[in-house]
Amino acid sequence: MAEHNQLIDAINIRTAVRAYDDEPIDDDAARQLDMALQPVNLLGNLNLQLVLNQPQVFAEANASGHLTGAANYLALVAPKDDDQAKERAGFYAERVVLTATLRGLGTLWVAGSWDKAEAAKHCRIGNDEELLLGVVIGHPKNRLAYQSMTYEELCERQRTHRSTKTFEQFTALMSDDERAAAPDWFKAGVEAAMKAPSAMNRQPITFSYNPDDDTAAAHIDTSAGDEHHALNDLGIAKLHFQIGAGQGQWAWGDGGLFIHK
Repeated sequence: MAEHNQLIDAINIRTAVRAYDDEPIDDDAARQLDMALQPVNLLGNLNLQLVLNQPQVFAEANASGHLTGAANYLALVAPKDDDQAKERAGFYAERVVLTATLRGLGTLWVAGSWDKAEAAKHCRIGNDEELLLGVVIGHPKNRLAYQSMTYEELCERQRTHRSTKTFEQFTALMSDDERAAAPDWFKAGVEAAMKAPSAMNRQPITFSYNPDDDTAAAHIDTSAGDEHHALNDLGIAKLHFQIGAGQGQWAWGDGGLFIHK
């Protein structure tokens, strides 16, 4: 449970960081992130990679002020034309994002705020693989002030950092009575998923609870208008839900079930 509690802490303080310090990620932090990549690549049959010191990948976004100082990224390289791989990539890459958060690093999921073709030049991509998305990683600008904040202050910072869909929107397929009767683990899972990032910040995932077999399900909300990255977002949201709910496991896919253990 210690790791679970740490991951909950990361969920509760993680925010999208757009401004980064010029100081590079030190060797120890880079080594720790690489170590975190090894098991998730094995579990997910993925090729996630940490790429350092390539500011040209973000040259346009940095010049426009959309980003500041972005230079490092986690590259989501996965089997080509594989919907489940897209979901797995979101799930396991977000696991690495939470690891980076616990080390005091800032992160930002990017779909359009980078030069994807330039990013691909610095990755190892097999003939049967493709680069899906990226996650900027680095020291937040004014990081000493960030590091001096208490956990409670960081939680409040996250709460006010962005608007989010409501619990009711995240459980749109359920009635008020069904929400009230759902178990605490389901509610905690949804609340953790509400804090999950999404590639285009549209939060296109909803959850439902079935009392007949005590399972939850995750669904892609097609009305959110992000068909290109919805499967990645599904994986990200499922990870947050799983951590919030505690012990349990998801089945992959839109409509996949979560069995609470």
